[in-house]
Amino acid sequence: MDNNDRKQDILNVLYKSGRVSVKTLSKTLYVSEMTIRRDLTEMEKSGYIKRYRGGAILKADAREMPITERFLIDANEKKRLCELCKPYLKDNLTIYLDSSSTCLYLIPLLTQYKNLLVVTNSVKALLNISSLHIPCTLIGGEYYEQDMCLVGSIAEQYAKDINIDVSFMTTAAYSNDGIISDFDVRQTSIRKIIIKNSKKTVFMFEKNKIGKKLTYTLCRKTDKNVDIITVK
Repeated sequence: MDNNDRKQDILNVLYKSGRVSVKTLSKTLYVSEMTIRRDLTEMEKSGYIKRYRGGAILKADAREMPITERFLIDANEKKRLCELCKPYLKDNLTIYLDSSSTCLYLIPLLTQYKNLLVVTNSVKALLNISSLHIPCTLIGGEYYEQDMCLVGSIAEQYAKDINIDVSFMTTAAYSNDGIISDFDVRQTSIRKIIIKNSKKTVFMFEKNKIGKKLTYTLCRKTDKNVDIITVK
């Protein structure tokens, strides 16, 4: 297990329990306590975990983490969600990817198709896409460091003029009565515009987002051309 894999496993444990001891992590991950301490020291520098004598606690929930670290949480579930998106993919599509960490797992699957154009407001997605030589248009705007994306009035104005075949998104909450919502008004605003301009919008939700409702409503399950994907 390499360093990044261990960090992913440590994050998953902390995300579920809130705190964990060095001894428990050592036994669970089959590495020395010294190795775990070194990993925790590196992770503490990001600001979302705090070490204490003998262990660590999670300082912030997942939505407050930078996307580079949030990407590691529930990675297998996110990969499975993206695999379930394959029926929506084919050659000659204009695709929108939002700035979620889940959509980053969809990018490697796009290499199976020809003549795609990816549109995104995610700088992180652009960096990943460019390494695969897939044509990509980045929506301009105000840079939001935590999510490595572009938002604000300029981004919204740009998005109004783009027509999308299929957009892929997620938000922080999907309620039992079918309301899709989020805590970030800027992200919600640009997603609303993209949904309006998309023939189809596909939402992917991890289990920990289901049954929740947050401040800003984006859309509803019953809205025209909106599909929901979850892992059972």
